[in-house]
Amino acid sequence: MSVTTILWQVPLALAGCFGGAYLGQEVLGGGAMGWAVTGAIVALCCAPLFRSLMAQRARRPSR
Repeated sequence: MSVTTILWQVPLALAGCFGGAYLGQEVLGGGAMGWAVTGAIVALCCAPLFRSLMAQRARRPSR
């Protein structure tokens, strides 16, 4: 994992978490639809970071 990869994936994940929480809870009212939208936004924004972390973990030698 390179530094440039982390430099865009971490802010994207943070923005997705805050954006999803705001949109899902404040704009849509926090009901079932708000929770579904929040989950979708967080999943889409955090997926690149989680995939790269899992790939890095798979490349590391096992103990």
